[in-house]
Amino acid sequence: MSFEEKINNSEATSIDNLLILEEAKKLKTVFLDNMSHELRTPITVILGYAGILYDEITDPDLKEMAEIILKSSNRLTEALNLLLDQSDVESERLKVELVEENLAEILKETSHVYKPVAEDKNLEFKFISNVTSAKCNLDKKMFNKVMSNILNNAIKFTSKGSISLSLDEEQTSAGKKYLVRISDTGIGISEEKQSQIFEAFRQVSEGMNRLYQGTGLGLSVSKKFVELMNGEILVKSKLQEGTAFIMKFPAIS
Repeated sequence: MSFEEKINNSEATSIDNLLILEEAKKLKTVFLDNMSHELRTPITVILGYAGILYDEITDPDLKEMAEIILKSSNRLTEALNLLLDQSDVESERLKVELVEENLAEILKETSHVYKPVAEDKNLEFKFISNVTSAKCNLDKKMFNKVMSNILNNAIKFTSKGSISLSLDEEQTSAGKKYLVRISDTGIGISEEKQSQIFEAFRQVSEGMNRLYQGTGLGLSVSKKFVELMNGEILVKSKLQEGTAFIMKFPAIS
């Protein structure tokens, strides 16, 4: 076989491999999409009946069982929502609607939602805003999903101490940016894992107790959402000391 023939064969093999990878990616997206939709209806029914049972039951032991069903069903719903978001990301169906928002007000609302959730675990929740008006272009629904993913992780991975949510601003060569920082005093992330946590199906808690396991999609989806809003997200962490996620969004001039 001549050198030219070897080159042509190599190119053909590379093209075939690319086509196989592309087809596999499409099949995975279709599978995620179909599975999410197929499971949503029965879980919605379970949630509805579990809620009715919880409201109607007076026996303490049975009420506790109904509460467990409710909490477990809610966790399944959250996992399904992440699967749908990941499916949308991979199929490029996402449509971002950027609107001028006051980031300070959104974070204030967020703190009101998550403060009691943290306190239920005996964690202190602190909200610090060094900016009264922080105008930037956001898709509020998308931004709230990001906040939900990261704050839920922070609370889940923290057994004692505190959760902090803060807003600051910084001047860069590209103009002013607003910094949203979510930090915790939880289990932390190793330096090796920090370079992988934004990959789909990667888990912060890989190799740890099942207590901390999840879908491995929340941070991957969050990163994509932040980028669609022209922002950036980074992580700083130290094992057994805590983690901080910092998001930066360009200010409206």
